[in-house]
Amino acid sequence: MSVDLAMPETELTKSEIAIETPAKSTDIAKTSVSEDAAAPRAPRSRWIALAVVSAVNALDAAGFAIANTALPDIDHSLGMGASLLPWVMTVYALTFAGFLLFGGRAADVLGRRRMLLGGVGLYAAGAAVAAFAPTGTVLIGGRALQGIGAALSGPPALALIASIFTDTRERAKAMGIYVAISASSFAGALVVGGVLTSAAGWRAPFFALLVLSASVTLVGAKVLPQDTERTRGSLDLPGAALITAGLIALVYGVSQAEHASFASAQVLAPVAVAAVLLAGFVVREHLAAEPLLPLGLMRVRTVRAATVSGVVFYTTMVGLLFFAPLYLQGVRGYSPLMSGLAVAPMGLTVAASTSVAARMVTRLGHRFTLVTGFTIMAAGLATWLLIGDDTNYFTVLLPGIVVMSFGQTLAFAAMMSAALTGVESERHGVAGAVNITAQQIGSGLGTAVLASVAAVASGAGSAGLIDGYRAGIATAAAIGLFGALAGGVLLRRGRDA
Repeated sequence: MSVDLAMPETELTKSEIAIETPAKSTDIAKTSVSEDAAAPRAPRSRWIALAVVSAVNALDAAGFAIANTALPDIDHSLGMGASLLPWVMTVYALTFAGFLLFGGRAADVLGRRRMLLGGVGLYAAGAAVAAFAPTGTVLIGGRALQGIGAALSGPPALALIASIFTDTRERAKAMGIYVAISASSFAGALVVGGVLTSAAGWRAPFFALLVLSASVTLVGAKVLPQDTERTRGSLDLPGAALITAGLIALVYGVSQAEHASFASAQVLAPVAVAAVLLAGFVVREHLAAEPLLPLGLMRVRTVRAATVSGVVFYTTMVGLLFFAPLYLQGVRGYSPLMSGLAVAPMGLTVAASTSVAARMVTRLGHRFTLVTGFTIMAAGLATWLLIGDDTNYFTVLLPGIVVMSFGQTLAFAAMMSAALTGVESERHGVAGAVNITAQQIGSGLGTAVLASVAAVASGAGSAGLIDGYRAGIATAAAIGLFGALAGGVLLRRGRDA
């Protein structure tokens, strides 16, 4: 079932406004391009192919969510500490962000089937490294491979559905199934991660990802249609490497602030390296005949606003996603399963409020909906400033989760609509990809910033931990308010500008 939201200047589908994870947002391939593959003839094989493509999207979401509830167990087992533990989440987001635009280009040039299967295979390899990791450093390396694999496998998804289901009604039904799986994957992964970690330890979720991704690769090789047409063009691998290395250097520099002052060489040296690498990326994209990131897009005001909002959006979300399991398991004694269940209402709230967000964007415009969404997100996070040794879940924590989740639904709907407004239809794919990249940057950078703030503010004992968590959450809420202010300023012209 596809949903036409009748946006004033662009059309959004339900899959574009439902909020799940850095991974769900990888559905950026253009579906209006000429079909590059012959669909399987047997009706049954078409639906099996849909299951494969949907599973890829679920894997990308699970790559972020399923490890979330395992963080305390990982820290206890590998002794990663406050400085290294955030990289379990951060490196996945940053490699995802750095190679996402490259993944979209590679799918067009090398073939969508090839890139989807190759990406899932790389994802499986990363899951295997993570599952068997003897040290935190090896685990982080495996997570980096998973992030690159997700970036390569995600972009071809929607285009493959369009080429497999040529009948309009069947395609609409297929998209409905795909969206339903996407909508449940993030919340489901939180719960599944908790179940597996509680039953068999932190390695179990990564073994599950390994088995699922390997199965998807094997089945996909049999049922996905062969690539018959490809776009001629070049691949900008150096550009992808520059932006990824630059982002990692930037986040590493920020993370060192918990050990030294921001003016120290420990912080400034990697930040300077990051500045050089990111400047090199901009220069390369300016000179490249076929850049990964058309810099002209940044001249569009709505695209600039959506890009800033993308970074702020996920930085604010991390305020809950990162600290909730640490607080619930480390301070309150929740099991990984109970911790996952405690945060699961986030996904349920998003699913329930998606249609409300769509109507608000249509009737009230991007600016009002974005500002309102970020403000509500900050208010929901502020509720978690009340955390203590015995804070009641149902009267304090759950309302905060629900309120923040409703706000993120509004902000995401407005942000994704703004990202495509004022952009030619043939550039919607890359415009969406730019925004998704910004979201992943926010996820990685936000984790590093908030973890550093929490580490600096933490003291001894559970009271000291709670002080650190409160500081990180307060910072995330403040960043959410900054997003409301920035959105109001950048989108100040016109109702739908």
